[in-house]
Amino acid sequence: MRSTTTQPDPRSSNHARQRGLTKFQLLAAIAVIAVIAIVAAPRLMTVVNHAHNPETVTAEQDLGEIEKALQLYKQDTGSYPTNDQGLLALIVKPTRSPIPKEWKTGGYIDRLPRDPWGHPYQYRLSSEGDAFDVFSFGVHGPDEGDDNPGVIRSKH
Repeated sequence: MRSTTTQPDPRSSNHARQRGLTKFQLLAAIAVIAVIAIVAAPRLMTVVNHAHNPETVTAEQDLGEIEKALQLYKQDTGSYPTNDQGLLALIVKPTRSPIPKEWKTGGYIDRLPRDPWGHPYQYRLSSEGDAFDVFSFGVHGPDEGDDNPGVIRSKH
C-alpha cells in the first residue's frame, strides 16, 4: 500500500497567519511609529539643546543658589519672603511687613545675579505661602511671558 502525503494548502488560514504581517498591519505600525516620532522629536531636541547650552546651565546653577538661599531664609524666619519683599530680602533685611525677627546678618546670598541674558531672576510666592517659583524668562526675555518653553525654572 502506498502512502500518500498531502501538502498543506498554502491558502489555508493557519498557514497565512504564520507568514507575518499583512500590508495593512505593516502600514499601520509604520504610521504609529511616525506619529510617535513626530511628537517626541521636538521634545527630545529641546532636552538635548537645553543640556548643551552654557547659558541654560549657568541659569540653572544661579537658580539652585537662589533656591538654597530661600530655604535658609525660611529656616531662620519661618516663612519665605513675600512677593512684595522679593528676592531682595535675601540680601537686605526687609523693611516691608512682615519684617523677620531672626534675619541673618549679612544676608543669605552675596548678590542677586542677573540671568545670562541680562534680565533679573523672577520670584513668586504661592498664595498659601508654602511654595515658591524662581525662574528666568530665558533667551526670549519677559516679552514672551512665563509660560513659553524657553523659561528656565528652579527644581523646587
